[in-house]
Amino acid sequence: MVVADQNTEPPEAIGSPSLPVSIGSPARTFFNIHRKLYLSHMLTSWVDRSFEFASFLLISKVYTSSLLQASAYGLTTTLMALIFSNRIGNWINILSRLNTYRITLFAQKASIIVSVLLFHFLDKNKGSAKGAVESITFASIVILGCSLKLAFIGNSIAIERDWAMIISDGHLEQLLPTMRRIDLVCKTVSPIFIGYLADAGSLVITLVICCWTALSTILEYALVSQVHRDVPRLADRAPYQASSPTIAMSSSGEQEDCIEETVDKGNAASAVGFREYLRHKSFPLTLSIALLYINVLSFGGPMTAYLVLIGYSSGFLGIMKALAGVVGVAGTFAQPLLSKRFGNIRTGLWSVWQLAFMLGLVVIALSNKIDSQTVTSILLFGGMAVSRLGLWIFDISGSLILQEFTAAEHITSIAGWQYSMCNLFDLLQYVLTIVVSDPRLFIVPASVSLGFIVAAAVVYSSVAWRERGHLFHKLKLK
Repeated sequence: MVVADQNTEPPEAIGSPSLPVSIGSPARTFFNIHRKLYLSHMLTSWVDRSFEFASFLLISKVYTSSLLQASAYGLTTTLMALIFSNRIGNWINILSRLNTYRITLFAQKASIIVSVLLFHFLDKNKGSAKGAVESITFASIVILGCSLKLAFIGNSIAIERDWAMIISDGHLEQLLPTMRRIDLVCKTVSPIFIGYLADAGSLVITLVICCWTALSTILEYALVSQVHRDVPRLADRAPYQASSPTIAMSSSGEQEDCIEETVDKGNAASAVGFREYLRHKSFPLTLSIALLYINVLSFGGPMTAYLVLIGYSSGFLGIMKALAGVVGVAGTFAQPLLSKRFGNIRTGLWSVWQLAFMLGLVVIALSNKIDSQTVTSILLFGGMAVSRLGLWIFDISGSLILQEFTAAEHITSIAGWQYSMCNLFDLLQYVLTIVVSDPRLFIVPASVSLGFIVAAAVVYSSVAWRERGHLFHKLKLK
């Protein structure tokens, strides 16, 4: 990181609470850079999370008798992400960092604005528009959704995998959980806002989303441009290279050799082929993460559409999704504490099994075997909410372990393959709800989803076994 180059003290000293910070000092610049990055990330997350929730609400308000259209939208956008994610990861290594950001930013925001306008047209002409007009309009929304999805992936890989490494000088332990926390706060608050806007009418939600998206575009671009200016190393296309091999400390105090290999700073990032990816040490880890995406047991598109169809209001669902987001935010605070005490691998092991257990309660609620509606609702919404704790702890743990498992020159390519695999399994949840689009049979895709969540926990357990040699510590009896 350039701040380290300007300061004779090591990066650890810069991030230390004991470091005196004076106006105009390199440390002050360091913290300003982080604040700008966090604010930009907050604006991006707010817009993306708002539209993510709004899109499926708007589809379910236009098409009120089936999950087919919502599932088709999710299926198509995810399929495009599956096909192009790895290419995007490699493409990021070609263009300059700032140009990559410009393209992904404007593609995201333009797609959202035009999509919302088309949703408004469909809602206002519901029942009166000719079949061909309605089909073309919905097809255009789907195409824009694909553009949004690909731009979002490119932006995420560029900022979280590439820019973050440069800005933090390889020390992601604080930056990555903070960005996840910001994302979850936006995911928590925006559904409440969007839910009540959706109940207020199509025109209201259209005007608010369009105006806010346009304003956010200007602010985000200004902030990220300043970050790029303040960190000259971002202008160098070469990926981040650690100055020395990283040594991680386990919870027992033993040193574990980091898997990352250092390379010459002049080497450019290199692509990883599919066969090489399958043989890579990170593959089982990324597989376990990807398996979690075959999951209709969350406040994603299929579940949101299903809950609207069975009678829950948009405002209530916004509150419930916000509750799940609060639990997820708690997970981002809990992960660093657990990781410091037990290590990333063991923390990931506990969290993924907690996720599987809580979603098991959700499936029980959906089975209609419980006579009490109150108990059913508690298991349904409580199980989905508390499962977010395990999900986000596992997400952060997995991301940090992936950084350790992967050489710096391969990280964007490996991340591209990971996104592709995640989107492959995300695709399958929409296939499930297209094949079984009758809301009365929702228990079928729900049960299949639980099976894949358990499979993810088993795969990750094999990773933990390989790295630690055991899953459970032996009890020491006095």
